[in-house]
Amino acid sequence: MTGEGDTTRDAAWAMDIVAQIHRGAQEAKVRRDVLAAAVDEMADGFTQLGLKPWEGGSGSPMRQDMKAPVVLLGARPEQVAEVLRYEAQVNIWSAADQLRGFAVLLRAETSLMGAVSVARGIFEACLWATAVIDPTISTDERLQRALTRRLARLSAGIRLQGLLGGTDQFVEDDVDSEDPHGANRDPAKDIADIEAYATDRGWKVVKGRRAPELARLSVDWLTEHLERRIGIEEYAWASGSSMAHGEHAADTALWVELSQDIGTAPAWLIQQWSNGAWAGPRLFLAALADYTGKDHLRREYQRFEELFLNGAGQN
Repeated sequence: MTGEGDTTRDAAWAMDIVAQIHRGAQEAKVRRDVLAAAVDEMADGFTQLGLKPWEGGSGSPMRQDMKAPVVLLGARPEQVAEVLRYEAQVNIWSAADQLRGFAVLLRAETSLMGAVSVARGIFEACLWATAVIDPTISTDERLQRALTRRLARLSAGIRLQGLLGGTDQFVEDDVDSEDPHGANRDPAKDIADIEAYATDRGWKVVKGRRAPELARLSVDWLTEHLERRIGIEEYAWASGSSMAHGEHAADTALWVELSQDIGTAPAWLIQQWSNGAWAGPRLFLAALADYTGKDHLRREYQRFEELFLNGAGQN
């Protein structure tokens, strides 16, 4: 027989459990939002890194690049340091944009695979930017990497124009005359200018499958061969890559299945499978500090990393 006192105790116990669940859910939301805010802060920092000129400290690799002979592409002279900065800048802004997307997905908690894929994009963008300014190689090697990235970018523009049925006619616009990367430039001519410059320097130009190459560059190659590694590159890339290609771990597969019914992807699970979102910025900022001889976004990154690695958003 259950007495009235037992019933009262059971009801109180049940109410306490419900209250604990409610508090836990609220605390998880707070931790999720704090992490998302830190991601947004990193995105803003990356945007500013792309907008503002960098300063090279005395004896830094950047200072060496600033003193190097100009790169003459056709009739256009460019400073080596500016070539590197621009090609890195493209990927810095890409990382910033994807960091903002990652923050949105964290707050929404509705798409695990979407967040994992965006984290892969953050890692890849940071890896490309790191490769361009790699402080462990010579000025010429950095320049070869930067021009290889530019060749890939120009070739991609030509392919896209062809797919969209565009014309091959390009007209230089006076508005863009001071911008060596203006939208109205002829990419085919710019490619030819880079190839001519490389040949004049005695560099080998390899006809790649999609674009000419002056240096061997791919994400897979970089995760294995980039000099200034932090030890998680292969894991951060391979785990995200396998997730995006459908090779799900058992716990992830279960959540993907459940999400079809409940429409939920908890932030703690997103964080667990999105290592590229923190490894990429860490890798790039470490390389940038060594390249310029100055720290960048130290406070913002320390806050971001602490929240990310402490499992913010876990229930």
